[in-house]
Formats: sequence, C-alpha cells, structure tokens
Amino acid sequence: MSALLFIIRRSLKNIIKGVFKKFSTLIGYIVVIAFLALTLILSMSGSGGNIRSAPPELFNGIAVLVFTIMYYTSLSVGIEKGSTYFRMADVNFLFTSPIRPNDVLLYGFLKNIGGTFIMVILTFFQIPNIKNNFVLQPYGIWMLLAAVAAYALSFPLISIIIYSWSSKEKKRRQILKRILNIAVLAIGAIALISLSQTRNLGSTIETVFNNPVFKYFPVIGWTASIASYAVSGFTPEFWVGASGMLALIVGISIFLYFMKLDFYEDVLVGTEYVESALKAKREGKSIKFNEKIKNKENFKLGGKGASVIFSRQLLDIRRYSHFFFIDSTTLWIIIAGIGFRFIMPDEVHDFSMLLVVCFSVYMLLIFQMQGRLNTELEKHYIYLIPASSHKKLFYATFAEHVKNLADGVILSVISGLLFKSDIGTIAACALTYIAYGGVFVYTDVLCRKLLGKIHGKTLVFFIKLMVTLLILIPSIVSAIVAGAVTGSEFWTIFAMGGTGLILALTLYILSAGILDNIEVAG
Repeated sequence: MSALLFIIRRSLKNIIKGVFKKFSTLIGYIVVIAFLALTLILSMSGSGGNIRSAPPELFNGIAVLVFTIMYYTSLSVGIEKGSTYFRMADVNFLFTSPIRPNDVLLYGFLKNIGGTFIMVILTFFQIPNIKNNFVLQPYGIWMLLAAVAAYALSFPLISIIIYSWSSKEKKRRQILKRILNIAVLAIGAIALISLSQTRNLGSTIETVFNNPVFKYFPVIGWTASIASYAVSGFTPEFWVGASGMLALIVGISIFLYFMKLDFYEDVLVGTEYVESALKAKREGKSIKFNEKIKNKENFKLGGKGASVIFSRQLLDIRRYSHFFFIDSTTLWIIIAGIGFRFIMPDEVHDFSMLLVVCFSVYMLLIFQMQGRLNTELEKHYIYLIPASSHKKLFYATFAEHVKNLADGVILSVISGLLFKSDIGTIAACALTYIAYGGVFVYTDVLCRKLLGKIHGKTLVFFIKLMVTLLILIPSIVSAIVAGAVTGSEFWTIFAMGGTGLILALTLYILSAGILDNIEVAG
C-alpha cells in the first residue's frame, strides 16, 4: 500500500509543479477558481425562484429523468465494455507489479475522486438556471452536488460487478441488455401515453417520473431523492435514498476490497475503451467517437489550395451523417431546444422561438467546444499551404458553418411550424444559430492563439467557456434592449443574431493570425 501512496503523492506533486512551471497555466487556474468561487457565492445567495417558482414535483420528476438517462447510458456501456478506474499506464505498470489487486482497486477508486470533482464543478454551471426556476432549500445546492458525487462514485462500481458477471457467458450479457432496453422502452411508452393525454411536457414529467415507484427505485430513485432535497427538504424518500446510496457504495467497495479479486481482465476492455475515447477527445472527435461511419461516400475530394481542407472536412461530415448533414448532434439539439420550450410555462408562448433558439445555441456551445478544428491546427500541412492566413482559416472552418446552416434551418423550420411563427422569425432564428456557431468556433481559435496548448483539457474547456460567456454579453444586452423597446420576438431574435454575426466576424479577423505561427498553435 505504501507504494501506491507514493504514486499518489508523486502524481499530485507533478501536477502542482506543472501548474507553476507555466505562467499562463497558473493564471488559467486562478481565473477558473475565482470564477467558480463567484458562481458559488452567487448561487448561495437567496432561495431561488428568481424568474418563476415551479412546483417541487416538476424538479423531482426532472431529477429522476436525468439520472435515468445517465445511469442507462453508463450501464449500457458497462455491460459491453465494463467500467474502469484505470488508464493503460496502470495496466502496464500496476497490474504487473507485486501489489495486492485489492490495493490496486483502492488506488483506482481514489483516482476516480478527481473525476467526481470535475462532474461536481460542471454541476455548478447549472445552479443559476435551477435557482431561476425553483425555490431551493437553504442547503439544497450541497445536496445537488452530493447527488452528482453519488452517481459518479456508484456507476463504476456497479458496472464492474455487472461486467464481471455478464462477461462469463454471452447469454448473460444479452439478457441484461434486453432487460435494460425493455425497461427504457416501457418508461418511454408510459411517458408518451401520458404526454398524449396532458399535451404538456412539464405535466408529463411530474405525473410519470414523480411517481413513488420511481422515487424509491434502487440506485436511480435513490440518487434522484438526494437531489430532490434541494427543493423538497427532508422527506422519507431522501432518507431512503441517502441511506441506500451510502450502503451501496460502501458495501460494494468493502466487498471488492476483501474478496479474492482477479478483476484485471474484467477492467482491461473498459480501460482500452476509455483510452481510445480520451485519444479521440484530444483529436477533437469525442462527439463522433464510437459512431458508425460510412466506408464509402460518393462525394469526391476536390478544390485547390486552401479549399481542399473544406472539401475533406465536408467528406468527413457526410460519412458521419445519417442523411445529408443530419446526424446525432442535429437530433439532440432539436430535441433539447423544442423540449426546453415545452417545460417552460405557457405565459411565455409569445417568445417560444426565442426560447428554442437560446437553448439550442446553449447545446451547440457544448457540442462545438470539442470541434474538429483543433485537429487541423495540429497538422503541419495547413501551415504549408501557399495561401493567406485568413483564407486558410475560412476554409478550415467553413464546413462547420455549412453544418450549422443545415442544422439551423431544420431547427427553425420545425419550430416555426410547431409554434406557428412567421417566416421572418424563422429566418432570424436560423441566422442566430449560424452566427453563434461562428462565435464559438472563432472563440476557440482565439483562445488557442492567445494561450497556446495550455495545461490540461479540463482547464482549456473552462477557460474557453468563460471567454465565450464574456463575449456573449453584448448580444445578450442587445436582445434585452430590443425586446424591451419593441416587445417583438422577431426584433429580439434579430438583434441577438445580428450582434452574434458581428462578433463572429470580429473574432475571425482577430484569430486568423494563428496560422502564421506554428509555435503558438502548439
């Protein structure tokens, strides 16, 4: 055990030295910590319900729905790949060392606490939105974070147990997958039946997912019950959920630690999968990772000079897309944007399209934070093409704009037909979506130009996110002013989209110089 403690201490020291070694990295961490501290202070002030006071039943239903999706996704991968606390470096060195497997598993569990901390930090960014719509209990925020931590600690343990049992026979794995899929289909059918009766997404979530059966359901209901304390306070469901999750995490951990383990082979597949996913993320492919692609595509590579970059990226998009430019990203953004409108109260029906485009742009920010442009900047040929820096950057990002154009038009037309909007508002929504896609792309380039390849992908993500939020302030102000002066949804969206277009062009001009200096790009 002393050897593992030495590795943990040494790893922490190396991380700290790496931070202080590079000044831009240190500044980045200071800014991130200050931003999180400010978010926490603002989140702790007041009891919530700043915009509306939605019923606690809706929050409880949303909590159950969210954790159902999260556990289903995690356990689906766990059945196929298992779960892991380890990296391939651990496989190569720790697994072959004369150390008890139980101690190695404990080491992996301690390492996973860092990943849990990152998930907790990401939850901070949703707290303002929650406080705007729900009245929170005094210590509700801490319970939200505790629920996320419980999820992050529990699903790897559950996945290891499930995979260890199901991997012995192929039939076991098939049975588990069928049970999981049938359960999800049954829940989906019940929700659709309820939705057809209520014709209100919020009411459906309250009716279906706030049901006592779900709230007391092991693991999913237990975790959601901890989160539900944020608005409902101490209830029997909370005590059952907190006790159940504590007993589950501690019980499985003790069981695995003291039993005669030989789990190395069970977690090897999961470790290889995680390593491949991290590699894909570093290459800017994390959203498309593990998706099926078309081996053949009729679209031919063409163009001359810098335009070849656009032609190749267009070919990649078509290989990943299900039809034309429609892929999983398109579907998720449309579902999330329209679904968000249905959760909001009926009083805002005059601004339905504004709500759809705002939440869709928010989803686009998450997806585009890991775009394919970083892959281009790490390849030498883009710097050797005999063309101007602005021209190369334009063609390197043009495929993203084409994809956003297709997604924006589809989203706007579907939303416009659904909410009976006029053609001007539909066009303004499409313009806004495309403009902010450009803002996110060129903010990413500008951050890389100014900071280079700084320490850690997580730090890069937070810095880009904060810079993007600061850049968006003028567009938010312009939309608020336009809405207050005109009271028109069209002019509000148009002001927001027009400002976004100006920002995108400005950022494009400022960031193009990155292709003149290969050292700055990293």
